[in-house]
Amino acid sequence: MSKGFDFRKVVEKILSNKDYVVEEVRKLLRMPSVSGTGEGIEDVAGYLRDWIRDRLGATTTLLRYGGHPIVYGRLDSGKDKTLIFYNMYDVQPTGPLELWSSPPFEARIVEDKIIARGATNTKGALMSTLLGFEAMINVLGESPVNIIFALEGEEELGSPSMPKFVEDKKSELKDADTALFTLPSEVEVGKPRIQLGNKGIVFIELKCSTSKYEVHGSYSRGFYNPAVVLSKIVSELIDPHFGPKIPWLEEKAVLPTPDDLMLLDQLIECTPLDKMMASHGIKSSRLRGRDWYHAVFFKPNVNVDGFSAGYVGPGTKTVLPNEATLRIDFRIVPNIEPEDVIQGLKSLIERLGLSDLVEVNVLDGYTWSKISPRAPVVNVAKEAYADMNMKPYIIPLITGSAPMHLFTRILKIPVIVTGPGHGERAHAPNEFITVDTTWKIASYTVCLSNRIVECETDLRQL
Repeated sequence: MSKGFDFRKVVEKILSNKDYVVEEVRKLLRMPSVSGTGEGIEDVAGYLRDWIRDRLGATTTLLRYGGHPIVYGRLDSGKDKTLIFYNMYDVQPTGPLELWSSPPFEARIVEDKIIARGATNTKGALMSTLLGFEAMINVLGESPVNIIFALEGEEELGSPSMPKFVEDKKSELKDADTALFTLPSEVEVGKPRIQLGNKGIVFIELKCSTSKYEVHGSYSRGFYNPAVVLSKIVSELIDPHFGPKIPWLEEKAVLPTPDDLMLLDQLIECTPLDKMMASHGIKSSRLRGRDWYHAVFFKPNVNVDGFSAGYVGPGTKTVLPNEATLRIDFRIVPNIEPEDVIQGLKSLIERLGLSDLVEVNVLDGYTWSKISPRAPVVNVAKEAYADMNMKPYIIPLITGSAPMHLFTRILKIPVIVTGPGHGERAHAPNEFITVDTTWKIASYTVCLSNRIVECETDLRQL
């Protein structure tokens, strides 16, 4: 006899209350929670703490480790399986505001889209998942799984509090069967992705200051120009035509593996390059076809995020800048660690003879995460999609970064990273999710919980 529950009855409850689900998601999206400035962070953290306590009956608190609070909660229903629900309530800054078609925290519905900062990344999915848990409790009278809630407010800052949280609460987290991170994964509508891993990240700021004041530009032949100093470093890291020049990382990379190559066609089918380019208004691509997917998904990368120096205002002002700032991020893959990035960059700067002129500040960083396509949780996630009459696509590694390694490499438990629904323009103006993403993720949460309950295999296998 199945150990599961009547998940279809719970899903019917969600689908009969679509307006409620949408409005609950919009309510959260209307609340700013910008981690970079701190705007609204405390209000949203408190709102989620109270929501989980009052709606789900969990014990909740705000944990602080020197930064923005982590919303931590426990719902122990005395069941055999325990699920950690990890997600993020913080968002990126909203600018440039003039490019938004509606205010970023209005959560306006335009046609079939909810337009808001955080809609797709990932407050929309966060609240949709909580609504799935709420529906189970309301229909069944209890949660069919024990749930640990870990909702952080610093993911966009590199999650500096999460390692301290995992260390502090390890005794409570280590016996969980799996963790769940939901997001609208359909890059191509109707083709949800189950993501097995993510790249790590090292975000670095380089500063060069050569004088107290700007100097008349006519003297530049005799002095160092900080913009040129940092430009030299960029030119050694990236070629505009051939891409990254990071041999100290490339030589350590071990991807793609045979398993990765077996999944490559799925990756290409559910992640169409042309559609992504159109969505972002990208004019041309340096690589095309399978070469693009090999490089973007399986290789380490370095990117210039921002460069500031000198005068670019109206009219002319001939000056030798007194300082320049460069921000770059490295994305790392299995067999590469953040220390490899930092030491390699410092060695490059030293080789160029610029060490005395350049200050290196590591702003954040963490390593990669990856599980096997044969891990039991992957099959559980696939079965949950089958219950929704959907076919999922298995993605070996995503290009972005999140601190999933804390679960897979520290706690030694897998993370299910997936969710039905479609959204676009994370970190950009007019970020959105489709309206139906809200009840789809809520429904998937129910189907997945049922499959977790039914699974008789050790879910902790990676």
